[in-house]
Amino acid sequence: MAGTKNSGWVPQQHGAWAMIVVPYLTGLALAAPHRQLDLGDLFLGLTWLVGYFAFNAATLTLKSPAKRRARYYVPLATYTGAASAFGLVTLVFKGWPLLWWVPPYAVVLGTSLWLAASKRERSLLSGVLTIVASSGLMGVLRLWPGAPALEWREWAVMAVVTLYFIGTVLHVKALIRERNDPRSAPRCIAYHAVLAVLIVGAVAAGWLTWWWTPWALLLVVRAWWMPRARRKPGVIGAVEIVNSVLLLALVLFA
Repeated sequence: MAGTKNSGWVPQQHGAWAMIVVPYLTGLALAAPHRQLDLGDLFLGLTWLVGYFAFNAATLTLKSPAKRRARYYVPLATYTGAASAFGLVTLVFKGWPLLWWVPPYAVVLGTSLWLAASKRERSLLSGVLTIVASSGLMGVLRLWPGAPALEWREWAVMAVVTLYFIGTVLHVKALIRERNDPRSAPRCIAYHAVLAVLIVGAVAAGWLTWWWTPWALLLVVRAWWMPRARRKPGVIGAVEIVNSVLLLALVLFA
C-alpha cells in the first residue's frame, strides 16, 4: 500500500458514506419515538448527502492551484445547486426551526473550508470538524420544537457515535498518512482505550446496554492489531464497514 497513489481511497470512501449514513439513521431512530417522521426528514437527508458532495467539491477547488481550479467549477455549481434545491424543499416541509442550525454549521463548515484554502484539509482539526458537522445531524433530527428533552441514553448514543467517527480519523491516519510516525499508532490506541472506558462507564450507569461493551473492546483490538497487520486498503475499508454496521445495529436494537 505504501507509495501507491490511491492507497487511502477505500477507507476514505467508506468513511465518507458511513459518516453520512450512520448519524442520519441514528438521528431518525432517536427522533421516531417522539415525533412522526415525514418527507422533510427524507429531504433533509438528501440535502446533507448532496451538500457533502458540494462541500467536497469546494474543498478540492480551494486547495487546488489557481490554474487547475476550473475543472471543479462545474461539479461545485451542480452539487451546490442541487443541495440548495433539496434544502428549500426541506424548509417547506420542516419550517423555520431548521434555521436555528445555520449559525453553528456556518462556523464549523466555514472553518473547514478555511483549512482547505490553507492547504490543511488533511489536518486532524479538519477531520474532526467534518465529523462534528455530520454527527450534528443527530441533534437536528432529535432536538425538534415540542420534543422532550434528551434522555441520558440518547446523550450517550450521540456521544459514542461522534467519538467513534473521530476515532476513525485517528485510525486511518495511523495506518496511512502517519504510518511512519511512531507516535500515531499509540495515540490511536490510547484514544480508543479511553473511549472504551467511557462506554463501560455508560453501561454501568445504565445508559447503554452491555452489548456495547464487546464492541468497544473490539475497537481497542482493531487500533492495536491493524498497524501490525498487512495494511491493504480493502482490508481497512472492510473492517470499518463491519464496525459501522455493528454500531448501527447497537443503536437500533441494543
